Amino acid sequence: MLRAPTARAKLALFGGTPVRKKPFSGPAVFDASERKNVLEVLQDKALSRFMGSPSADIDKQLAIPSAAAARYNPQHFMFIGGRKVRALEAEFAARFGAKYAVAVNSATSGLMTALGACRLGPGDEVITTCLSFNATAVSILAFNSIPVFADVDPETFCMDPEDVRRKITPHTKAILVVHLLGRAANMDAILGIARERGLMVIEDCSQSPGTLYHGKPVGTLSPIGVFSLQDTKNIVSGEGGVIITSDPDLARRCRLIRNHGESIPGPEAGPEELCNLVGFNFRMTELTAAVALAQVKKLKANNQQRNVNARYLAQRLAKLPYLRVCEGFASDGNVCHVLPMLYDAESAGASRDAVLAALRAEGIPTGTGYPRLMPENPIFTKKIAFGSQGWPWEPFEHGRARVYRREDYPVAASLIYEKFIWFYHVNAPNTPKDMEDAAKAFQKVFSNLEALREYTPSGPKVYKW
Repeated sequence: MLRAPTARAKLALFGGTPVRKKPFSGPAVFDASERKNVLEVLQDKALSRFMGSPSADIDKQLAIPSAAAARYNPQHFMFIGGRKVRALEAEFAARFGAKYAVAVNSATSGLMTALGACRLGPGDEVITTCLSFNATAVSILAFNSIPVFADVDPETFCMDPEDVRRKITPHTKAILVVHLLGRAANMDAILGIARERGLMVIEDCSQSPGTLYHGKPVGTLSPIGVFSLQDTKNIVSGEGGVIITSDPDLARRCRLIRNHGESIPGPEAGPEELCNLVGFNFRMTELTAAVALAQVKKLKANNQQRNVNARYLAQRLAKLPYLRVCEGFASDGNVCHVLPMLYDAESAGASRDAVLAALRAEGIPTGTGYPRLMPENPIFTKKIAFGSQGWPWEPFEHGRARVYRREDYPVAASLIYEKFIWFYHVNAPNTPKDMEDAAKAFQKVFSNLEALREYTPSGPKVYKW
């Protein structure tokens, strides 16, 4: 008589048959619209139409709203870019209800541009979350400002407003908010603090295009918002970013910082005009804009599919022991970018790393989110960024020495190092049928946890796309 397979033998990690062998699809959903736009650029041989020097109509170009800029074409080259770049900006501004959109070559450069446009400079402190991709904090360093990190709310995983309040000093000039995984931060509280203290607020919306907060799109809740078009995001063009604002001064400065703005002011320009115009090239190519223009028109449909998939998977996993699926990331105006879950390793008796290894062996891409908290990157713990002598911290920290310590962010540390399990592929063109494979794999692994209790995985702990 054949014996039933043991729990260990059932798992693909130990030689069993995986639930899924086919890779999940990435978020790039292309059709004839991308091809048409790209071919137009190639046929026109118009790979970029930026001009980095002044022209007779430069003041008009710097002031013109994005909708009108898309129709304005007095010459072959323009300081504010080519046809596809300006068409993308007009589409973005219209979609998010802003007067201006400024396309850039990445969301990282978009954040740098936005912070520079807000006239932040050496020694100014900017409070941001401790839980995000490195670019959020590194962008603060671009103009020699100093990042200050706040812990996160245990439900939204976005900045905790009370910790923001605790981190404010006389040197604080701005708050850089991140709407993480498609979930909106508590903007009522954050904007209230900013009004009380006279602080600028910038929104990092890289993972949240289309998310609403009290009916308003994130990115429009503060004076300036930044979106990502990188290959894993909701709008995909490979690389790229877009800044939105309805403030004409911020729009003008973003356009200048993006494109060698130091070439524009005359000899009479004063400090306010010249501030942070230091010769950057953050321009988007026409090819990138051609793809992004087609992609942004699909945003609503693709976001709807993300939420359908996330809700389906959350419902299928709702009764699993030791696991809480954060279903709210696909409801109440949020757009699920990645579906987060919270795992109780102590009660389960199997380590989170073992569970993740088992899920990946079943063909399910999961991870812990980020490999570490942003302030634990050596650039911050060692306080070495520009040169090797501690710039920008050392010149401004006499009497206010800043130490970045894990214990200052207990909620975020617990999430990253103990609880988080992220499922990455809720995106279209994946469907509930694909989510069913994920559900079966989770159920298989969580039904065989005893086989993982003595298992210690080797190799990298974080899933790579």
